[in-house]
Amino acid sequence: MSIYYQDDQVTLYHGDCREVLEGMGNESVAAVLTDPPYTERTHSKARSRSHKTAGKDVFNDGVTAFSAITDDDLRELLSECGRVSQGWVIATLDYRHAFAFDHEPPAGLKCQRVGVWVKTNPTPQITGDRPAQGWEAIAYLHREKGRSKWNGGGLHGNYVTPIARPEGHPTAKPASMVEDWVRKFTNPGETILDPFAGSGTTLRAAIDEGRKAIGVELEEKYCEIIARRLSQGVLDFGDAA
Repeated sequence: MSIYYQDDQVTLYHGDCREVLEGMGNESVAAVLTDPPYTERTHSKARSRSHKTAGKDVFNDGVTAFSAITDDDLRELLSECGRVSQGWVIATLDYRHAFAFDHEPPAGLKCQRVGVWVKTNPTPQITGDRPAQGWEAIAYLHREKGRSKWNGGGLHGNYVTPIARPEGHPTAKPASMVEDWVRKFTNPGETILDPFAGSGTTLRAAIDEGRKAIGVELEEKYCEIIARRLSQGVLDFGDAA
């Protein structure tokens, strides 16, 4: 684990997020906004319907194969995120996990709502034997202790927006959605954690909305993308996370 990029508002770590989380104090950030990698269970279901392209497995959602974590890993990581958060832990997840967490959330957390992101340009179903998966779940988790609050009043937490397809990262999330989370679940000057920083849109959104951010990314090639994105200010990376 090492600091890959740092300025007055953002610190980006290159390494395993578990190491960073272990070194963080309880309730040390205002909120956690993240997009964890798919678990091996999700990968295995997709892999059974995969085909080969340029020698790589391409799953039914059009995403080139990348590292998976176990179901237990996901629970433990989100539980740790809840420990370091002062309130919210928001994560885009496979719907199976989101609904499982609605019934039995990770330790120390409660599920306040399961939202949906409806993709207006979903990747076609490769096998052609069933409808494509045109949406993704959003788990709105909160620390078990304490009353939840947000800046959204009576609004819903669902989104209808295109899939972002930035160069260099296979599972980018829409910047407009992440920016909305930043505004509604944190306040100016507060610090946000993204333990799976991807291409850095959570970090970029935090800066643009007057927050601070801590990010962790395991893959150095994505750290390079994030550092360039942060150091050069607001760039056109598409609607991506």
